[in-house]
Amino acid sequence: MAKPAKSKDKHIETLPASWYHDPAVHERERERIFASEWLLYGHEAIVPEPGSYLAQTIAGWPLLVIRDREGALRAFHNVCRHRASMVVAEGAGKAPALRCMYHGWVYDTDGRLKKAPDFGGDEAALCANTSLFPVHLQTWNGFIFICMAQKPPSFMESLGDLPIAAGNIDFTGFSYHSSAKHAIKCNWKVYAENYAEGYHIPAVHPGLNREVDFASYRVATGSRIARHLSEPRAESRDSAVYGGLWVWLWPYAALNVYKDGMNLELMVPTGPETVELQYHFLFRDLAREKTNREAMDMSTAVTAEDIKICEIVQKNLRAGVYKTGVLSPRHEGGVALFQDMVRKAVG
Repeated sequence: MAKPAKSKDKHIETLPASWYHDPAVHERERERIFASEWLLYGHEAIVPEPGSYLAQTIAGWPLLVIRDREGALRAFHNVCRHRASMVVAEGAGKAPALRCMYHGWVYDTDGRLKKAPDFGGDEAALCANTSLFPVHLQTWNGFIFICMAQKPPSFMESLGDLPIAAGNIDFTGFSYHSSAKHAIKCNWKVYAENYAEGYHIPAVHPGLNREVDFASYRVATGSRIARHLSEPRAESRDSAVYGGLWVWLWPYAALNVYKDGMNLELMVPTGPETVELQYHFLFRDLAREKTNREAMDMSTAVTAEDIKICEIVQKNLRAGVYKTGVLSPRHEGGVALFQDMVRKAVG
């Protein structure tokens, strides 16, 4: 007797809708993902000289990466040991020392307290025993990673298949151009999932759809990454902005590398139903402003389209009708990988 035929494709169920607005889930993600994993933070081109720093808040934690007097990179919580003010304002900058925004305590570039103006008492003893809270830091191919865990996991294992996907790309040949932020009214997972698939391109991104051959479009998954693969249309092969490497790295980062530039993209949770998209634009030749601006303008246009649809999705996830859905076995392998990693991390 012939055996019953088995279903070729078993549909994968999505995460519950409540996981996209429940404050308790958000707190577990902060602790079990963002406070525990190695996080892609920036690029060495943003902090090229002693005293150069990049201050960002990641999932509620104010952080600071600075190049010290000897040229080494160091990472700290951007939290003054006096009464918890930020030491420096967010963004990229340069300073010979770090002066707290609140009461003027001064820290050296190695994090040690140098001066507590008019504090009284034994200031020398206070300085000798006080420094900024340190954060673990590693670099790979010009990229800066940080980890807030007391005992970080293996750094190289955290990169997964990124070194394979990146191949022989020289990421150290870039110069920093500028940064941009987009405040979005959706859970960070909504935006990460949107990045992890190209299924929505024909409906959401008409300009991008004119450049890429959607029939060849696919997302290849690997260890901790999802990589977009597609051929440009024949008529736009020479002028297409989108080419090169487009890869998501667990948990919240993406490397968007085109012909002469790169957008380092961070999808930073700011609350249960809000995310801040942080862009760092780098180019091989800053003098080619027209070409560089075209790439940035294309990124801005696509981002605006993504923001619109992601905010619609968030509204409906919150409404209470939708509980779970199913993922396309053809197009949404990257989403399935991401959601599986979230499940394992959050429990």
